[in-house]
Amino acid sequence: MATPATEISRTGTGVSQSLSAGIAGASGYAGRELARLIAGHPRLSLRTAQARSDGFDALAPDELARCDVAFLCLPHGASEAFGEAIARAGTPVVDLGSDFRLDPDWAYGLTELFRQDVRHSRRIANPGCYATAAILALAPLAEAGLLDAPVAIDGKSGVSGAGREPTERTHVSEIEGGVQPYTPTGHRHIAEIERSLARLAGEDVPVTFTPHLAPHSRGLEVTCYARLRRPLSQADAEAFFHARYDAEPFVSVEQRVHPGRLHGANSCHVGVWIDERTQTAICAAAIDNLVKGAAGQALQNANLVLGLDEGAGLTTEGLGV
Repeated sequence: MATPATEISRTGTGVSQSLSAGIAGASGYAGRELARLIAGHPRLSLRTAQARSDGFDALAPDELARCDVAFLCLPHGASEAFGEAIARAGTPVVDLGSDFRLDPDWAYGLTELFRQDVRHSRRIANPGCYATAAILALAPLAEAGLLDAPVAIDGKSGVSGAGREPTERTHVSEIEGGVQPYTPTGHRHIAEIERSLARLAGEDVPVTFTPHLAPHSRGLEVTCYARLRRPLSQADAEAFFHARYDAEPFVSVEQRVHPGRLHGANSCHVGVWIDERTQTAICAAAIDNLVKGAAGQALQNANLVLGLDEGAGLTTEGLGV
């Protein structure tokens, strides 16, 4: 691992060293969002911003390995060689792609649920945006052994979740005016959702998951429908959620779950409602897909690995009303 950068900042009577960060894939939506967050971080400074696009440093894993932490914001399937090479050099790596999310040698970086795994690893696989929201929405009931699988998950995300490369389905004339489902079966997030829920529940929890593109740029919401193994009142369900999340700085239990309230924030708002007639739990979660669903969560994980305050450089309050 590289030694900390030599820049020294003085705050009050204390002295703190600036730590260096590198980004591979800095031209994409997640990479740009991460650079924005690092610019406001009290201890991190951006040493290298790499991309294949003009105006950025060339992709160079050896340069990333000289940083105190490396972030990979590369297209799906492009991180494997980068991540392993940097990790072998001893530098902590946070991969925002899908390459390592099911790899047992990489900690799954859903911080609120697997904090100790992250803290004690130097290889962090950032969860997918939909997976982050869905797992946080269902975790309290999974931990209580209440989920009668399969669980149905309906997700809606702004078009930035589809990446920066334009396609026919992200063209404004195609997306404007409604929502459209895509990959209604076999989406890659299913495996990581099922793996995390199984870990929390101690048994397999199959899910069906259908994502939708919505006609806005950012923001993501999931609604999950789960039959319950035993009767549960609304008050008891809310108690499970408050017990799980009231101590978490970036997750709050809300009656109104709306992604527009969270633009720019690293927060997740969750809600639970019990249909006592059918004994079905309706669990919802909202995030900014580019922050808590990508760059913000990556920075939260890096803070843990570097021994910094977990919330450094991050905010719980969004720009929405």
